[in-house]
Amino acid sequence: MGKESSAWKLPDGIEDHVESGLIKMVIGAAAGGVIGTVMFRSGKGARAASVAAGVGVAVGSTYERFMVDYNKQSTK
Repeated sequence: MGKESSAWKLPDGIEDHVESGLIKMVIGAAAGGVIGTVMFRSGKGARAASVAAGVGVAVGSTYERFMVDYNKQSTK
């Protein structure tokens, strides 16, 4: 049997963005949790929404930085 090669490949340096994204998600969730606890004492989903907003900001930031680096690599 011959060696099969896949045409699909992850972009170079993706592991740096994954690591950065995970760190940002933890920080965003913690910050959202603190803000939700301080500002939304009644609960009723507002705390979870503030945690989700923190994670969403982290994911968006990671995606934006990845796309900037990816576009730089593809134009070389």
